[in-house]
Amino acid sequence: MPPSQPTHRFRVGDPVQVERANPAGNPRTPRYIRGKSGVVTVLHGSIVNPIDHRGVYPPLCSVLFQVRDVFGGSSDDTLSIDLHEDWLMPAAPSDEPTLD
Repeated sequence: MPPSQPTHRFRVGDPVQVERANPAGNPRTPRYIRGKSGVVTVLHGSIVNPIDHRGVYPPLCSVLFQVRDVFGGSSDDTLSIDLHEDWLMPAAPSDEPTLD
């Protein structure tokens, strides 16, 4: 029987903040995005990767960020990054980015 699929904690449209540090250690989370706030845009489910990880990874989400909030400046561009949910926490309402 295949392992049970973890369910998503977040839904599309939820404001989230990326953890600054994750002791469990997922090296695929870019340092420049840690501590930043964005909005969940896609839920990908869980990914099985038997080559370098036993079991099932935590659910994966695409999160949209304002480039200016990540790198500074005045750009209206956005940046989408796929992140595992163990790196995400709900964002405070004041942290919610404006994605006009």
